[in-house]
Amino acid sequence: MALERSPFLKLDKSMVIGELKSVGSKDPDMLHTRLVHIRTMAAFPKNVGLYIMVMGGMCTALSQLAFIFIPLLIFGLWLLNRGKANLQVVEEAWNEFNGTARVVGAVHAA
Repeated sequence: MALERSPFLKLDKSMVIGELKSVGSKDPDMLHTRLVHIRTMAAFPKNVGLYIMVMGGMCTALSQLAFIFIPLLIFGLWLLNRGKANLQVVEEAWNEFNGTARVVGAVHAA
């Protein structure tokens, strides 16, 4: 299943790993190209959310449209958080696909 550009896109690890496996090669350049494509798709809801919040802010300049600021702000924040969560899932799936795990807060002795 190919990823589609949608503001309502919600990714999970299995989708991202499936997309990476669909390359059919372990060539780093091909995998990086696919990863950039997946990141672009994952960040689309975040970009749309920012756009909607800016448009809501601009609507407050006109007194007749000021009442839609709050719904646009809430919807924009929801999309922004979904986009950020998608990007986090992509990074986790990439690390799992490569077999690397990022340890947070680990101290390495020299």
